[in-house]
Amino acid sequence: MKRLSSKATVYLIDGSNFSLRFWEKAGGESRDQLEGGFLRWLAAAAGTQALRASSFRVVFDGPYRRAAASGPAITLYYSDQEPADEMLVERGYFMQNEGIRAIIVTSDNGLRDRAAAEGVKTMTCEAFQALADAELRKESR
Repeated sequence: MKRLSSKATVYLIDGSNFSLRFWEKAGGESRDQLEGGFLRWLAAAAGTQALRASSFRVVFDGPYRRAAASGPAITLYYSDQEPADEMLVERGYFMQNEGIRAIIVTSDNGLRDRAAAEGVKTMTCEAFQALADAELRKESR
């Protein structure tokens, strides 16, 4: 994929996987800091022309916790006792069957394999971040 589609898409994001993967290197010390940095970046990305028509459903592992402000297109979920992977696959499968364009964003190969077995499209966190960062750079010129 060379660029993000401007078609309305629901991005089902493995929030714990994404935030730990990228913001750890940015010097975040706690889970809350990592998740907050991720959500601020996602809110900026969601405002780009390419992603403006889309929505983002971010699923974090574990119980509810107060999160940083994220933006109107972003909805946060917490898996509590249920594995976040299960929530992502179930929602992706349901949306696909309802004719809703949905993509699961995770770098967890097991989750990507499960989603593929259900016919749900996936994208790695690295690919999504690179494409969203390209859109952010384009709009900052």
